[in-house]
Amino acid sequence: AYVSSAPADATSSNVAAQAFHVAGRPHHRYNTPATMRCLPATSLLFFVAAALALRTDDRENVSVDVVVYGATPAGIAAALAARAVGGGRRVLLVEATARVGGMASPGGIGLRDCDHDDVRNNTSTQMQWGMRNARFYGVAKPVWQPDAWVGERSFREMLAEAGVEVWDASPVVEGPAGVRVVVEVGAPAPAPPTTPPVRRLAAIAVERGGSANGGGAAVWVEAAYVVDASYEGDLLVAAGVTFTYGRESSAKYNESLGGVTAGSVGQFKPPVSPYVAGRQNATLLRYVQDGPDPREHVGAADSNLMAYSYRVCLTRDPANMVPVVPPHGYRSADFELARRYLLAELAAGRAPSTPYGDLTYHGYPPSKSMKYDACCGTSAVGIDAVGLAVGYATASRAERRKIAAAHRYYVQGLMHFWRTDPAVPAETRREMAAYGLCKDEFPDNGHFPPQLYVREAARLVGDRVYTQADHRPAGQAGGCRHDSVAIGSWGLDIHEMQRVAVREGPDVVAYNEGLTAPGTGGVFFSELPYWLLLPKRDDATNLAAPNCPSISHVAFAAVREEPTLWQLGQAAGTAAAAALAAGGVALHDVDVRAVQDALLDQGTFVHWPPRRACP
Repeated sequence: AYVSSAPADATSSNVAAQAFHVAGRPHHRYNTPATMRCLPATSLLFFVAAALALRTDDRENVSVDVVVYGATPAGIAAALAARAVGGGRRVLLVEATARVGGMASPGGIGLRDCDHDDVRNNTSTQMQWGMRNARFYGVAKPVWQPDAWVGERSFREMLAEAGVEVWDASPVVEGPAGVRVVVEVGAPAPAPPTTPPVRRLAAIAVERGGSANGGGAAVWVEAAYVVDASYEGDLLVAAGVTFTYGRESSAKYNESLGGVTAGSVGQFKPPVSPYVAGRQNATLLRYVQDGPDPREHVGAADSNLMAYSYRVCLTRDPANMVPVVPPHGYRSADFELARRYLLAELAAGRAPSTPYGDLTYHGYPPSKSMKYDACCGTSAVGIDAVGLAVGYATASRAERRKIAAAHRYYVQGLMHFWRTDPAVPAETRREMAAYGLCKDEFPDNGHFPPQLYVREAARLVGDRVYTQADHRPAGQAGGCRHDSVAIGSWGLDIHEMQRVAVREGPDVVAYNEGLTAPGTGGVFFSELPYWLLLPKRDDATNLAAPNCPSISHVAFAAVREEPTLWQLGQAAGTAAAAALAAGGVALHDVDVRAVQDALLDQGTFVHWPPRRACP
């Protein structure tokens, strides 16, 4: 059963088949099932059978107090916190790739996406990373967007000094075979005999000795508590907890920005034809999806994801530059949509909209660095690969590699197009060619970032879900949360969701949908509750997911920034340590005040303005 095209509203079961047997990527549709339910108890036989089939080496199986999967900023923060608060507990950080740091280092964007630096207290682990980078450059202020290799080195140093074990190039075995779920029937006294069964993720199977693509022998890692800090939420999906992806309808949580929207702030103006022959026929240009007119489905749920991309590091320094070469198999015709929009803008007497805007994000130091983060822009055909992420949330490992390769082809091909295509004005070609890839960044990956920017994938559906209504200023009535464990400081920043063909009068034109201005809804401090880290109690009692929290698509747009995810990761690791200290209680039963006190002791904030508790 293939359901990658399902929206975020309805319910379904049979998670193993839905999440890991993906045959292709069909066109999306509206109002079909999507929220995935926990596997029924009988499905535990499948987990056991899959586990027995693994190629393992029992001599290497290990037991730890806390295992964190995903060396993203949230994962690193979780591991550091669990180690610090746990008083020497054994903490293992497992990363599928050979690099640590997620989007902050192999992804290339650092931890700069925080509009209010005051939220990063001087003694927090996030600030420690910024100051460690600063010491490398010999400056006194934190550096949030260092050279990618400097940032990764700082992460590794912090982990080593804290005593966190790190297994990189160690993916979890794919699908339900990669987890061992235990259901404990009954409970010790004094619990009443009617106490429901406890379901927990008891172990994960990690492939060691292979590569990010697998191939190693499986090592079972048993852990009292598990933090899934991957961007994809692979552990929570494999464990069968309730999750979703895509967009909920606006009616589901009464969200004004929920579901399909009427347009985009990055629209095709002037319009262009989406068809290969330039007139209406059955063949769409590449990078235009076949789907219904979003204006006829405003507010509906769907399966689309915010556009992914690669955040390429560019430079104007000839001594540190390598040229942008065409990707393998490059065809100029694949970028006909960009060509048409460029020509339409020129015909309208406008300067062409380049794919990544004015390169506002600099490397360090801004006054001297000639490095730039190729971010976004508002061109109708920009660096964000609209529509290419369809199916990624529940795709197999092999399918995800294909999706990532398609994104690299698009990003690299678009840059090559702007440097070489005769349709681009000569002056613009010269301006674009003045930038090349950074010679000192990612030399083992063709100087291209190895980390795909996965802006959203699976999200928990816990006992409570954080929605647009919960995103409110900390200083207003109801803004101070007694259960707050992190502070956000971003707007409802939703990237493009889809690009389709729609009818405008007698013509059919390309049409973008979904992009909001970054400050939509206001930019302010907002307090984030502890419970958004957790799945439903009936699904798992020892699992937290800081990168895939229990949150709506709309609200996640204000939380998905790496500095905020770092705080959620730190809260998850702290909660695991607090649960261990309390005798191994469910994460749902942890004393939130104890978590808050431990976070304050680590130098982070839980309320804004800074204080220990709400008035």
